[in-house]
Amino acid sequence: MFDTLTDFTPLTDMTALKPPLRRLHDYWQEKRPPGRLPARRDIDPVEIPQLMPQIALVDILREPLDYRYRLFGTRLVEVMGAERTGKRMREVMNPPAVAATERLIAGLIETRGPIAFSGRLFWLGKDFIGFETLALPLAADGETVDMAVMGLEFELPRL
Repeated sequence: MFDTLTDFTPLTDMTALKPPLRRLHDYWQEKRPPGRLPARRDIDPVEIPQLMPQIALVDILREPLDYRYRLFGTRLVEVMGAERTGKRMREVMNPPAVAATERLIAGLIETRGPIAFSGRLFWLGKDFIGFETLALPLAADGETVDMAVMGLEFELPRL
């Protein structure tokens, strides 16, 4: 499904993710009831304080497919250059990034499983910053994806 995503490279081996993203994936797996998805209420920031600066919590919106940042970690603000809490994807990304991200959201909803990818912050004019992201679906009813917890790890240029 994600063979030809523009500007994003799919990552399928969750064990090869950067360590903070692996920790987030393991935490999500621990919270996941058998055969179901964890809900937002299952994710407790007190249990993962070291990951919170690089986490975004998003509400999945439909028609049109979009998301709204419910929480945007302090490390994300620092690297991306702006607070995004309360904003929609379409407000902060350019059209190519929106198109690629729509496909990722659709995949998250369809597969109901983790999606990881890497790329560059081209939509912010920061092509010099690489990133790796992990998006994990959440569902209040255990079935229907209505939120996601996302972790981002950045590759900043060395000076």
